[in-house]
Amino acid sequence: MYDLLKDDLDFRAIAIDLPGHGTSSTKHYPTAGVGSFARAVLDLIDELSLPNVVLLGHSMGVRVIVETWRQAISAGKPKLRGLCFLDGSHYKFRKSLFAFDSADARSASLSDEQKHEKMAEAFDRMLSPGTPSEFRQSALEHVKSIDLQYSEAMRSSFIQYDYDTMDDVLEKVGNTGVPVLSLQATGVDAQNQRAMLKEGQDSRWMQHVRKLVPEARTMIVKESGHFPHVDQPGVVANKLREFVQTL
Repeated sequence: MYDLLKDDLDFRAIAIDLPGHGTSSTKHYPTAGVGSFARAVLDLIDELSLPNVVLLGHSMGVRVIVETWRQAISAGKPKLRGLCFLDGSHYKFRKSLFAFDSADARSASLSDEQKHEKMAEAFDRMLSPGTPSEFRQSALEHVKSIDLQYSEAMRSSFIQYDYDTMDDVLEKVGNTGVPVLSLQATGVDAQNQRAMLKEGQDSRWMQHVRKLVPEARTMIVKESGHFPHVDQPGVVANKLREFVQTL
C-alpha cells in the first residue's frame, strides 16, 4: 500500500517500523509497550518537523496511534489532524488470550519453540487466500524468529491498554471532534480467530468506535484477511487518500 501513496503530490506518506519491528532497533526505546512506541512516533514527528499529521495504525498500531494522540495533546502538540484505524479490535470483547500469551495458563507448559509455532499458526489464520505468497512466507519466517521476551512484553502492554486506557482516550477523541476513519476487514469469532466481514456486516469493535466517537467514519474492506493493506492495498490507499483530502 505504501508504494501507492509514497509519490502522492498532495501529502507525504511515511511508513514507520516501530522499535523491534522490521529492521528498527530497540536501542533507544528498550521498553516494549504502547507508551514507548507512541513516544517513538512523536519523536519522529518532531525530528522531521512535520507540521500536520494523519496517523494510520493497524491492529496493535491502533493502540499506538490513540496513545500518540493522547501524549501529543498532553504535551500541547496539536499536530495530529486525523486518525485512521485499520482492522482494530478490543481485548475486552475477546473470550480468551492465545496459548502463547504469558498471562494464559497454557503458556507455562510451552517451550519457546512451541510458542513460536503457536504464534505462526495464529498469524497464518489471520491471512486470506488473497494474501500474496511472498508476504505470507516472509511474515511467517519473521514470526518464527521473533524475540519472545520483547513480544510478550509488547502484547501484555497493549492488552492492558485496552482494559485500562483505550476507552477513556477514545471518548476524549470523540469529544474533541478529531476526524477518525475506521476501516475494518475482519471480526473476531467465538474461537478467537479473525473472520472476514462482508458488506453490511458489523463487528463489536466497529460498534464500540461509533459509540465513543460518534462522528467516526466506519467502512468495510471486503475480501480481506487481517491485513487489508496487503490484501486490498488499492482500496485502503484510496480510502485513506479520500480521508486526508477532507481534512
